Amino acid sequence: MLYELAKGRTLRTSEVAQTFGVSRRTIERYVEELKMAGVPVFTSSGTLRLSSSLMIDYDYTLGLSAREKKVLLLISSLAEKYFGNAFSQHTENITLKIKESLNLDPFFYQYEELTQYYTILTPRRENVHIGVIETLEAAMSSRQVVRLSYRHPSDGHQMYIVEPYRLVFSDEHWFLFCRDIQRDCRFFLRVSRILHPVERLSRKFSMPAQSAIEKALSRVWGTHYADTEYTITVWFSSDVARIIKDTTRHPSQKIYENPDGSIYYTVCACGYREIISWVLSYGSKAKVIAPFWIAEEIAQEIERMHKLYRT
Repeated sequence: MLYELAKGRTLRTSEVAQTFGVSRRTIERYVEELKMAGVPVFTSSGTLRLSSSLMIDYDYTLGLSAREKKVLLLISSLAEKYFGNAFSQHTENITLKIKESLNLDPFFYQYEELTQYYTILTPRRENVHIGVIETLEAAMSSRQVVRLSYRHPSDGHQMYIVEPYRLVFSDEHWFLFCRDIQRDCRFFLRVSRILHPVERLSRKFSMPAQSAIEKALSRVWGTHYADTEYTITVWFSSDVARIIKDTTRHPSQKIYENPDGSIYYTVCACGYREIISWVLSYGSKAKVIAPFWIAEEIAQEIERMHKLYRT
């Protein structure tokens, strides 16, 4: 292709594809590679020719391909949904620049169009203050303890002095994983309930190793962190076994199949009350087998539910 273009010829991508016995998409990929290598290929309406100027006016930001930019557009769309108002202006700017980069060359405009065929339903959106986020980022980077005011849903305003470890996204909410210095315990704080401003103190702390933090967070089932870990086994009937097997809900999960099509699902996680709610959502098609005290707690909850509905 480069040899023919260098002779001053104008090529049609469909004819080139037919000549070499490859798909048009393969030719498009070759053209993209030439452009990324610095060759001034001009494209228009399915034709190719070398530009008369060696100056390239295509914006290949970070040397990304058009396909990679398409993925970035989808990621940007996800970020708009899940970061809420915290980075809305920045994600909008990123999206705009990627689109402009693609539209500079009509050969690749369709990559932006392809993103229109993805729909990301709007999840629950929280009002996360950008000042809170950036103060926590700075405190984690400089290993500074922070003092923050927290709006608890039932206990009102509370003051915490914590070591901030990580910002964690789980179950459509942002949390601060931290250690409360006064209570000497680690837990989650909902970021949207942290009031601005957050105060960075002069007191320093030693950040746990990355592996230790990842190991601690790997125990989390949903939105509750605790140092105590539980090994829980649940029986699921054959009616819902396929639904359970199709999804990885936790890195520790193990599934054992029974001859009748039912399964045993075992998981090691903290936040057992969230698992109770999950099991209850399957009604009579699920039952906690172990530990027995969790099974008893579920049985008592079912009794209370039964009594409630009878009245």
